[in-house]
Amino acid sequence: MSTWSARYVRLGDRAQDLPRLRRLAAKDGAALHDDGTSRFVVWLVPSPTFEPSDLSALSRDFGEAVGVAVQTIADLVVYDHFVGGARVRGLTYAGEAGWVRVVGDAEPWEGPALFSPSKLVELLAELEEDLSDDELAREKADLERLWKIGTLQVGSARPAAEPSAITRAIEKAFALPARPRG
Repeated sequence: MSTWSARYVRLGDRAQDLPRLRRLAAKDGAALHDDGTSRFVVWLVPSPTFEPSDLSALSRDFGEAVGVAVQTIADLVVYDHFVGGARVRGLTYAGEAGWVRVVGDAEPWEGPALFSPSKLVELLAELEEDLSDDELAREKADLERLWKIGTLQVGSARPAAEPSAITRAIEKAFALPARPRG
């Protein structure tokens, strides 16, 4: 089981921003991690709440902030992206409950990570194994319609979100630094 929560903040001026961010991370009971190669720095939140993060102040002060929290046993992923003090995207996926929060406009990483053609083929094959003819036709049509639209919907369990795949997609999209272990 893996449980963690991290905050990522974009650096403008490394020399000026790092001391301020170190103090903010310390208030959170954490240490700031800067690998020196990313535009972002990161710290692990010592006591994750798995609620949406309010990173408006961080993004107002530094331009951009990203929060990710994961609890793999429950397939829980909480994602928040703030720019200039405003939330531009917020997502929560909670296993069997599906997408319980979808706020803001879709971001470029979401399509390839969640609505890939290969994922659709895999899901259609699973349906063929599990359902009778009438049910199969209905479920296939629903799935194909969802993939064509390519939009997350509150209350839908599809597309399923595997926590490590989602976090890898977010890390890649923003070129985030590696999370410190621990």
